[in-house]
Amino acid sequence: TYTCKIFLHKGDLSQYPGPSYKMQALRAQTSRSPQTYSNTCPILSRELTRCTTRRPGCVPTRATVVPCAQRQSQQGVEASRAVTSATPDAPEPVVERVSNSSGSRKAFAKAFTSLLGLQLAKPEDLDPDTLRNPPFPRYTPALSELSVQQLRPYFLNRTYTDTDVGYLAFFSAMHLVALVGGPLTYSPECLQLCLAGYVVTGMLGISMSYHRQLSHKSFRCVKPLEYLLAYCGALAFEGDPIEWSKMHRWHHLHSDTPADRHSPRDGLWHSHMGWLFDEALNSTRRDAQGNMKDSLSPPWFYKESPAFYGWLRDTYMYHQIGQGVFFYLWGGVPYLIWGFVIRVLFTMHMTWLVNSAVHIWGEQRYQSDDSSRNNWLVGLLVFGDGHHNNHHAFEYSAAHGLEWWEVDMSYYMIRILELTGLAWDVKRPSATAMAAKRLPGK
Repeated sequence: TYTCKIFLHKGDLSQYPGPSYKMQALRAQTSRSPQTYSNTCPILSRELTRCTTRRPGCVPTRATVVPCAQRQSQQGVEASRAVTSATPDAPEPVVERVSNSSGSRKAFAKAFTSLLGLQLAKPEDLDPDTLRNPPFPRYTPALSELSVQQLRPYFLNRTYTDTDVGYLAFFSAMHLVALVGGPLTYSPECLQLCLAGYVVTGMLGISMSYHRQLSHKSFRCVKPLEYLLAYCGALAFEGDPIEWSKMHRWHHLHSDTPADRHSPRDGLWHSHMGWLFDEALNSTRRDAQGNMKDSLSPPWFYKESPAFYGWLRDTYMYHQIGQGVFFYLWGGVPYLIWGFVIRVLFTMHMTWLVNSAVHIWGEQRYQSDDSSRNNWLVGLLVFGDGHHNNHHAFEYSAAHGLEWWEVDMSYYMIRILELTGLAWDVKRPSATAMAAKRLPGK
């Protein structure tokens, strides 16, 4: 048994896989300040990574856990050296989940409300007793055993922030244009354009890049391809990579608990998209230590490529405006509606189904300490991400469909990249790990 020193900073373990109850305990211990712990490298290498070689010790870097040497292709060596060569005294950048740059959605929302001359409140301080005992009836959705209770009014008798109004105005306008303009401008070519855009931004961008690679580090690929996939994700209009990954990591840390920002236990509408319009309620989502925000530690991909991901964050909204202009110049109003408006809304609603529907309907095959389900229909619609119980049980896995009948288009594409040498370190749960978590009779 080898003893190694691990220098931990709050949030750093979020990029590593492992049994949820053990990882949550480690995260809870390291959520406030840098500390030093001792543990065993064989245990860490088994639970946190899949190492092909082991060495007696770990390389300590500030705010980085490097338990054992991992196999890397030639393309990834330089990036790894850049991370591990940092001196312990080098200051670590602080990265908020929501960007405050001039090109962020938050900045555009503030500009919109200012243009309307609205004086809006800051997020109100909600009464904890009201949230614990909300004046709304508890109910169980059809064909489900999940108990659901709305926490507070969705629209009336509540205050609004500029972010709430900005989001409400945007989504109301987008849905109105889609419902009215969609039938008036429909053509087979427009439908094909919409579906092709959904594959590019929904599968390559959100499912493969934002979700499996950037949030969970379930595979690595050459940097140009990583950047291309991440840019496809940005065009889905669901936030920049840092915002998306930090939000998703928080969801895994607190899935279906009071700290979860979009749990269906707090209402079906809330879990699907209502949480976007209630900044005050989101500000009450705190972890066991009372922390409201995600870790300020930058995610692994930002540490490796701060120039690219910083640029994409600072210019995020300009890319959204640019793609709208592109579709209009390409095919006029029909292409703008189907290539941008309908495609963006469809991609968003498919992503939100993973927040709402697959925590309510489906089957659970593995222990995951939450209500995540495997839903074959959502799995087909969102390129495999609907096998959500599999994912929560083995969040590090690049494969979400763990049985031959569970269609997982994103993993098939990752597998093709692996076979061609463009991807490596593709993580999959072992048969032993699957058997250990399989629920009785499943």
